[in-house]
Amino acid sequence: MSAASQLLRLASTAGPLRAGKVVTGLVRMHWRYFAFGRGRGLATMLPMTTPMKIHVDPASGCNFRCFFCPQTDPEALRHAGVKAGVMKLPMLQKLVDDLASFPGQVDEFVFGNYGEPLLNKSIAEMVGYAAASGRIREVSLITNAAMLTHEKAQALVDAGLQKIRISVEALSDEGYLKTTKTKTAFAEIVENIRTLHRLSRGKTFIYVKIIDTGLSDVEKRRFFATFTPIANAVSIENLMPITEEAATVVGENGKGMTGVSLSTGRSVCPSPFYSLSVHMDGDVGVCCSDWHHKTNVGSLKEQSLSEIWNGEELRRFRADQLTKSWRQMPQCAGCEMVNHYPVYEDLDQDRDRLTPAYANSCCA
Repeated sequence: MSAASQLLRLASTAGPLRAGKVVTGLVRMHWRYFAFGRGRGLATMLPMTTPMKIHVDPASGCNFRCFFCPQTDPEALRHAGVKAGVMKLPMLQKLVDDLASFPGQVDEFVFGNYGEPLLNKSIAEMVGYAAASGRIREVSLITNAAMLTHEKAQALVDAGLQKIRISVEALSDEGYLKTTKTKTAFAEIVENIRTLHRLSRGKTFIYVKIIDTGLSDVEKRRFFATFTPIANAVSIENLMPITEEAATVVGENGKGMTGVSLSTGRSVCPSPFYSLSVHMDGDVGVCCSDWHHKTNVGSLKEQSLSEIWNGEELRRFRADQLTKSWRQMPQCAGCEMVNHYPVYEDLDQDRDRLTPAYANSCCA
């Protein structure tokens, strides 16, 4: 489905009175992919001297246990060697300070990847430090909003948070219990978002989405009716087959998370060529879907971020992507997400041209 078709589908679901806001909000949500070039073709921008996107995990745990998320089985994550805890403020400050060694600005600096950022008591101070650095075009945060109290909302707005991505997990108390395995009041989630919208006064772009785990048309209309007035953009995203239970629900009808990004048959994963994922302990990987941290290529405890970005381990990882395939790499084998990167990030057709650039040294 094309991006235009997706927008029209969402608009028609929202109803005529809200269609304009839905379309306008989603265009504003995704404009940066084209404004900063990636939407015109990632291959034309490689090799990069500065990472475009950095995910950072302020906390590795989550207050929810959603059935479609690996957080539903924390014991399995511990068994895989994933450490539990929160990032210390000095580690975040080192990460941001390290950005000064890159020649350009980082396009997106995202708080949140595998865990719930609001579990970190220093999150507002972290956001403020990143926002004040002058080295980042957009500082954003991902949350389920259950802990987004009035105090935290005000602190994040005051810190300079530019965008917040809120995951609504259900549309009733019963739905939250079924999906998240927690007693969460849906009315409190709505009120938390409404409070943020009031406090933000347009300073923070608010994107609210829900995953379609079998929503009826009535529930979809209710979602749009509830959140369109208190958000800048709203969307219904598709379920990803990350866990066994989620895979059973999805079946053979996978559509891509946003409905516009499925690119089957891809050999080269685009992620390591433009992004990094920084875990709460300072380890650095190249994949925002690597729950078991198999793609780690360095650590901020021992290296600067530029040393990791331009280092031999990451160069070799990229070269293997180009000369082999993600399927032949033990760190990536079995990945369910690689086909969900948008088609404008395809690199398969440019493998011959790009391979020499990563043969000996990266990005120098």
